[in-house]
Amino acid sequence: MSNQHIHDPRRVALIKSLTTKNRFYALVAEESGIKNADMLETIPDDLILGIAYPCLEDGLNDFAVIRTTFETLDYFDAEDPLREEMMDIIHSARQNLVLRLQELRDKIKANLAHFLGTDYAEFKQYVMDMMSRGYPRRNLDAMMKLNVFSSVAEAEGHTNANDLSYNYEFAIATTHDELVQMGSHPFIVTLFEDVLYSVLDDSNYLSKYSFDRNVFQKFIAVMFVNYATTDPMFYGINKADYGVSSDKDMDTTPLYIAIKKELIAIEARLLSEGVVIGKREGAGTRSLEEAALAMPAEILTEEIIMGHISSICSAGSTLLRKNDPDTQRWAQILLADASKLVAELKVLGIISPFAVDPSGL
Repeated sequence: MSNQHIHDPRRVALIKSLTTKNRFYALVAEESGIKNADMLETIPDDLILGIAYPCLEDGLNDFAVIRTTFETLDYFDAEDPLREEMMDIIHSARQNLVLRLQELRDKIKANLAHFLGTDYAEFKQYVMDMMSRGYPRRNLDAMMKLNVFSSVAEAEGHTNANDLSYNYEFAIATTHDELVQMGSHPFIVTLFEDVLYSVLDDSNYLSKYSFDRNVFQKFIAVMFVNYATTDPMFYGINKADYGVSSDKDMDTTPLYIAIKKELIAIEARLLSEGVVIGKREGAGTRSLEEAALAMPAEILTEEIIMGHISSICSAGSTLLRKNDPDTQRWAQILLADASKLVAELKVLGIISPFAVDPSGL
């Protein structure tokens, strides 16, 4: 099995769904016509999909748009008609999140999508630990380069916000004992179901605080645990992985070699009778604190940058819909400059060549 990937003629492709905007890795045959970095109307149901950077990270752009829009709302009076347009931006980003999370939940549940290089047992262990023992808000904000966890605590009147712990709370109806009894795979499905449930809850969009507390914190916590339980090989930050793109041969990069091996191994195990696949099921050797030390700073830096650019592009797209020609012209300039900025950041190696240009140009 260790050399099977060498003889398998299929190639790794990072494919994007135009419907959900999710990206997955897959092994594709030449005759399929699918190429690396292809955009498909929908993801085919006959592909075994790999979840690794930048699959989950793409959703951060939608979260950034919602948070930034809530912050901007504070500058407008309650009667200002622009508030309605701003809420339309939030609604659009929210719909994107719903589509992303529904697809992730459904494909993980159906064993069509798998976290690559991820220890499923540790994944469950760390989430359960974050529920019962909690994890320092200060550390979560510092490692994820955010201020969401401390700002939620401060909004609740805590003067020692940085010293408090964050405890993951399930919103869906399930008991602690039921979660303990779940296998690692159904637990992860339930976890994504819970995040989706929170995204769908209208009451979580009454303010930036309610959104941060009940939605954004959850998604960031899940991402944090995913990083902590994933082999760093799948972060895609090896120097040999960077600087590659759809028009270059990526098959020999460390990332794509590792992905091909992993996907072939998953396929083989899926064919085994009664096997539900989870990477190294039952390992769980590190603590969450120890695993957090290996967090990929490069990936997190990129997501912060792209989140802000996405918010700018969202505002530009809104202005582009105005009937005023001058406003439309300035909106086009804003979007064009944002697109140039993304391209320059890729050339400089500050962001990955896989990063999506949110300008749409």
